[in-house]
Amino acid sequence: MERRDFLKFGAGGLAALVVGSKMPWMDNRAYAAVPALEFTITDTIKEMVTHNAINTAECYFWIYKETNLPADYPAPTILATAGEVINIRIINALEQPHNFVIPGIFNSGIIAAGATVEAAFTVPLNRTGTHLYFDNLNRPVNRVMGLHGAFIVMPAAPVAGQKWTPYRTPTPQVQQLFNDLGSAAHWPGLAWEDASPDTLTPSFRQYVWLLSQASPTLFRDVGRVPAGEIFPAADFVQRFRRDQFSRNSHDLAQTSDIPQYFTGCGQSGHFMHNNPVIVPMARVGEPIVLRVLNAGLMSHSMHIHANHFYIISVDGIVQGDPNPADPMLKGPGPIWVDTFTANPWGAASSKYDLLMPYMRPPDVPNSRGIGRGGSGDAALNSLAGQPVWPPVEEFDVRMFNTIDQRQSPLCYPAHDHSEPSQSAQGGNYNCGVIGGQYFIGDLNISLPRVNINDDPAMPLLPPQTFPMDEDFAMMLGLDQDPQILVYGIDEARRNGIMEASKDSALESQADRPPFPV
Repeated sequence: MERRDFLKFGAGGLAALVVGSKMPWMDNRAYAAVPALEFTITDTIKEMVTHNAINTAECYFWIYKETNLPADYPAPTILATAGEVINIRIINALEQPHNFVIPGIFNSGIIAAGATVEAAFTVPLNRTGTHLYFDNLNRPVNRVMGLHGAFIVMPAAPVAGQKWTPYRTPTPQVQQLFNDLGSAAHWPGLAWEDASPDTLTPSFRQYVWLLSQASPTLFRDVGRVPAGEIFPAADFVQRFRRDQFSRNSHDLAQTSDIPQYFTGCGQSGHFMHNNPVIVPMARVGEPIVLRVLNAGLMSHSMHIHANHFYIISVDGIVQGDPNPADPMLKGPGPIWVDTFTANPWGAASSKYDLLMPYMRPPDVPNSRGIGRGGSGDAALNSLAGQPVWPPVEEFDVRMFNTIDQRQSPLCYPAHDHSEPSQSAQGGNYNCGVIGGQYFIGDLNISLPRVNINDDPAMPLLPPQTFPMDEDFAMMLGLDQDPQILVYGIDEARRNGIMEASKDSALESQADRPPFPV
């Protein structure tokens, strides 16, 4: 690892690119488009979730560096259209052979150290959905070391006469689910493909949770292997999964080889669950698609509050008759769940597509005792006589008298029930895979435009947006301009870092001393 000057990077998210020209589904505000892909297989140091004077909290990775984006781990999400021809160029700047594989779509073949491969491939029409691109040589070492990213294939058009789904040939049940969005009484608002210029709501709202784990000491040792030699895969798996736990995880000389960092989209803790590129932030009536892949070697048991997930695809199989659901679920889908298990890549149930309907949270009291979006069920009144939805009483709660901070918007957690993944470095709690679901408003309730924290100096929020405290508004960029609700996320996808965070406390992972040799 001493052989090069490393790229270093800190707070960010999962950058995304759209490749090709056949993009009738694309909202041009949401992604950066490129005509072709160019990757360099290289290595880097990433500053992880925590750092202090004793521990710089850095980790060594192998990465696919895309020419149009800064270096990051994992590699950027690539969105393409079924039937599109994609040109790709891959340069191997490392000292061992590597490759680039999208199972069922493309295989670069072995790329020798220092070599370059140029190719073109057609995205098959029958491969719409969510895929992982990765290095499958010396498996699973190269993939787990960081050589992986998400590859999303969108259909070129919806089924004739039907609403859009993520698939060219959805099952009748999945098609009905998407047809109901924005149409059925229990889901008023927008269909998945609908945009709303008034509220700056983009179409085809979708997020990726790419799960993985990292071991600084083991990854360091892989990086020290002499040129041309291959780190033994069996030793890698044994040390990664079975090494004895050490309480001295802050000290690389004494710590264990088991993972110290559990990440979603390369981020953990605060940098994951306060990131609008990773964590869904939408209004009631703005359904989103969530794509989950586990590129690592450990299972995650993902749980969400406020809404349930509709499982619409498992391991590439669209759910519903005549297709079976995940065997653990015992029936045809799409099934409505609040917890699902994402197993290590290559095992059953390592890849999911999910629909988050963004309905009114079910714990909001209403006349029938259940929540179904913004349905006709009247919200009950609180003891103070106020309707419990919209939650105006919560909006009016001020915390920390010295700074008068508003309790808004509404944040519900999404986290992993696999306990080790909730920590960093063996005990730094709430610094692991911790996300959430934010409700920033409600399309189905008339709300006035408001200033951020009632500050006349701040710009007005778009209609149907809840009031919010300054910190949250700053995270979204709304303290600068409400338009950043769309264009700030666009900038984040282009650059791999939230534009609004560049001058804020969110970018607290500043440059650290060099990684210890």
